[in-house]
Parts: sequence; C-alpha cells; structure tokens
Amino acid sequence: MKRRLLAAVLGLVALLLAGCATVPGSSDVTVLRRVGDPAEPSAPPGPNRGAQPLEIVRGWINASGATAERHSAARAFLAPAAAGSWDDGSSPTVVDDRVDTVFSPGSGQAGTASVRVRADKLGVLRPDGAFVADPGTVDVTVGLTEDNGVWRISSLPAGTIVRRSDLRANTRPVRVWYLAAVGGAPVGETRYLATSPVRSVPARVLDELFSGPSDGLRGAALSALPPGTLLRSAVGMTSDGVATVDLTHVGPVGALDEARRTEIAQQVVLTLAGVGVDRVQLTVDGAPLLDGRPQLGVEDVLAGLPPAVREREDLPSVRPTADTATATALVVTGGRVRAVPQDPTSGSDPGRPAAPDLVTGVTDARSASYSPDGRDVAVVGLEGTTMRLSVGRVGAAVSPTPITGTTMTRPSWTPDAAEVWTVVDGRPVRAVRNGSSPDSPVLTPVGLDTTPLSGLGPVTALRLSPDGTKVALVAGGRVVLATVVRDAGGGAQLGAVRVLRPGPAGEALAGVADVSWSQTDRLVAVGSAAGHPVQIASADGLDLDDGPTTNLTPPVTAVAAAANRPTLVVDQGGLWSLPADGSDGGDVWRSVPGGSNSSVPAYAG
Repeated sequence: MKRRLLAAVLGLVALLLAGCATVPGSSDVTVLRRVGDPAEPSAPPGPNRGAQPLEIVRGWINASGATAERHSAARAFLAPAAAGSWDDGSSPTVVDDRVDTVFSPGSGQAGTASVRVRADKLGVLRPDGAFVADPGTVDVTVGLTEDNGVWRISSLPAGTIVRRSDLRANTRPVRVWYLAAVGGAPVGETRYLATSPVRSVPARVLDELFSGPSDGLRGAALSALPPGTLLRSAVGMTSDGVATVDLTHVGPVGALDEARRTEIAQQVVLTLAGVGVDRVQLTVDGAPLLDGRPQLGVEDVLAGLPPAVREREDLPSVRPTADTATATALVVTGGRVRAVPQDPTSGSDPGRPAAPDLVTGVTDARSASYSPDGRDVAVVGLEGTTMRLSVGRVGAAVSPTPITGTTMTRPSWTPDAAEVWTVVDGRPVRAVRNGSSPDSPVLTPVGLDTTPLSGLGPVTALRLSPDGTKVALVAGGRVVLATVVRDAGGGAQLGAVRVLRPGPAGEALAGVADVSWSQTDRLVAVGSAAGHPVQIASADGLDLDDGPTTNLTPPVTAVAAAANRPTLVVDQGGLWSLPADGSDGGDVWRSVPGGSNSSVPAYAG
C-alpha cells in the first residue's frame, strides 16, 4: 500500500513539473526546450548567531535580491517593527558588486549602531522587469539596535539595494516581443524575470508583455495588444505540452481585423517561446483569437513573416544553431575585399586570405560589409585623398555612390537591406536605395538629424542592431546607443541617446575604437583601455565584462561579432578569431591567415 501511495505521489509530482516553466540563461532563444527546467534558487541564509552590525547590514543587502514572499530573506535581518513597516516595493536600485559598509561617525552608543552603505549605482529595475541605466552613487545610512545580544536593523531607506550578481542569481533575462513602429517586424526587449516561483513564469512574462515597450524603444516599437490587456485566467498546460492562454480586456474578437489578431498572436507566441513554451492555444474571453488556428507554434509565426525577417537570428527558432553557424565574414586587407575562411585557421598561403575578391571596381578598399541577405556588399574605397561609398552584388563590380568624404567608417546595413549607414567626416550619414528596393544598386543620401549626438565628440564607428531599432556608435572613445525612430513617410531620426556604461576609469567603457553587435541585446567593444582591450556589454548597461585576451597584443582596433559566429578582432599582430562554440577553452584567440594589423572584418549587417 505504501509503495502504491509513493508511486502515486511521484506521478503527481512529475505531472506538476511538466507544467512548470523555465527562463533560459540567454536572452536570444534559438532552440526551444520543454517547460520545466531548473529548480528555483534557494533562499539566502538568515543572520548568523552573534552577528555584529556590519555583518547584519551586509547580510541584508546580499539577501535583497531574493524577492520571494516580499523579500522574506532580507526581512530576517530587520527588527520586528522595521520588518513590518519596510517598504520593499520601490524599484530595486542595482549596484556594483563592491559594497562598502562602515560605521557612521559617532556610532557606537550602547545598544545602537549606525552603518553607512556606499556603492556605485548602475541603475534601477522597473516593475515591468526592464533595467534602466542610471549611473551614480548610493550613499545611505542604516540604523541598528541590540536586544538581548541580538543585532537587527531598526531603520532603513525604502526600497532595496541589490548587487548585480544577486540580481542575476535571482532573475533570468527573457525577451518580450513587440512590433516595429513602421513595417511591423518583431522587436525584442530584454526584461529580467524573477525565477521564483517557477510555476508562474509564463503568466509573469505575459504581464511584462502587456506593460508595453519601455521608454528606450519609444518611437521605434509598439504593441498590438490594447492597453489594459490582462490574463482572464492562469496560464494552463495541456497533457501534450500546449500552453492555454485566455486574454481579456482586448475587446470583442470580431472588432479586431485579421492583421491585428495575427500581430497579437505573434507577440504572445514569440514571448512565451523565450520561457520554453513551444505551442500556444490562444483565446480571448474564451473565443479563439484566430479562426481555424486553435494552436500556434513558433514555426507557424515565423512562416507568416517575410523571408528576410524570419531568418533573423535574434528571433526564437526551432532550428539547431549549428545549421546557421557557417556563414562567412568578410575582411578588407591590403585594399581588397575577401571572405574570411569558415575555418579561420585554414589557408594554404599564409600571406593572403584563401578566398578570391568578393567585388571588383574598387582598387583601394578600406572597409566593407555584407547586406543581411549576403547578396550585396557595401564598400568604402580610397580615391586619391577622398573616401567613396560603393555598393554591388557579391562577385560583381560595385557602383559608386555620391557619398564621399575625407574619412568614412565601415558601412552598416538595415535588416531589410534597403539602407546603408556610415560616418562621413565624423557625422553619421544615411543612404537609401532608390525606391527602397533591395534590388536597386543606387544609394541616395538622405537627411539624418544628428543633433541628439551634440557634445559627445566626433563619431568614429557605427553599427546598426540586428533588428534595426538601435544604432551603436563610438563617440569620443565611448559607446553611445541611440534609438532609430522611423515614420511612415520613410524618414528616420535618432531618438533616445545614452552613453553606455559611463563612469570612472576601470569601471566603464572607455578608450573604445570599435564596436559590434554580437546579439540584439549585447555588444563587443574593443580599444586601448589599459587591461580592458576587449569588453562585452549588455545593451541596457547592466552587464560589463572583460573578454579573453590570450594571444592578443593591444590596442585592439577593430571587431566583428554576430550570433553563433566566431568573434573577429584586429590587434598589432593581425586578425584573430575566437570560436563561438567554446573550443580551446573558449578563451584563446587564433590567428587568421592573411590578416594584418590594418585589416577590417565585418559580418552581415
């Protein structure tokens, strides 16, 4: 009898676990997984017996990243009165991992203590899970009292102070999906979702979707979901792993046209894919959202997108990443545009790249980039003392454009291959194909208001994000991000502009020579900063980490990165490749034959 009971209990547990959701560790989902990955993080331990004031305050900060049960782990460090009155609902202040705790002057009266908490502020985490960079300094005072030999916090500021490492340990980055303001292509935005409780992850990620795009995407993205949209009931899970999502406050289904309903389904399905849900049964007030399609998967949503859009690697996909990992990069070296060998260590002639010239008609190329579809190449070439932008098909002669200047940076393409952006004499320039046709070889410069960049210094590098909603620039040795705001008439302007990771030397992105998007929400910056020649940063400014430097000879002058591709950099010794699959331990740069210290690599885009 006991064995039968135990078996029944275990079977029930298995069924429950099958309905749980997981949040992947990477915000770019490529292979869908079944719902039910890892367990919730364990709660931080409470105060140690006999802990003194400084230890109590540090324990409170370390536990503040755990949000379960209204920060019950952090409240364990508070005196009863403070635990009952502490307002922990404010947006968490995220700080660097180094937090100083020192006694305040005059502290140490019998039975009381005052501790000063100081840390470098990175930003705040909004209620919708979006991290908003707001660098500065946190400097607050916490009061403690002793009762029968036990120290506890008796007075403290509202809100929580959360170290970056604790935030990452208790949340996972997920992507919620919106629509480009012009054209309607999917636009993803990273949100940080608490991993506890696991079972409510699908509902909570949809709540964040309902909140709409953050201010950082203002003018670049919108939502097809009407304001006020809610879940009518908890997200369920059928026995065959289909999530049941019933929306309400959307309005009558019949009042929405087919295009609007399809856009809503696209947003919901792509967002849930990021937490491991591969199929969705979507209804509004109990009625099917889409007639004749009671269930939708990622493959169904992708099939409804234009070919150039559905091949974007930032989109959730059921395709193995290995299938897309072989696309080549190009490199301009010795005035010629050539493909980088797919095996960067191959090549029979160590003095030259193995591939033939990709284009003709440019005698002294200085930089180039593939179009996103790989069919075309934009090339910057030197004509006497003048730089000129040209464009043409791979394997054919390029056509010159009227865009010229004394200096010109490596060009960058929009995702639809209709535009090429570059920097001419320190000023960003936008060039549009005639009629915005991807088949037109002619590029025409159009106006681009660069007023938002005033005061940041000359721009020396530019790369459009894989989804086209942001542009990363290098200005005055700093990485600057700007939102690309488009209008229905074909115009574009720079919206919200911010310096990525400003701050004191050693804690900021400085001395940057070049930047590249490795994912839609992550960049690789290279340059001359002492001890930091390669740095990897999240686009929201939360993360900044050093990349490997084995075999490199700084300064590093150029970088090319892309999802699931080897990262390419150029240093004083030539062109180097870092495998994307983590081979060689993932931290050893390998020399690419034919490169030089003047090479300029690029991936599509």
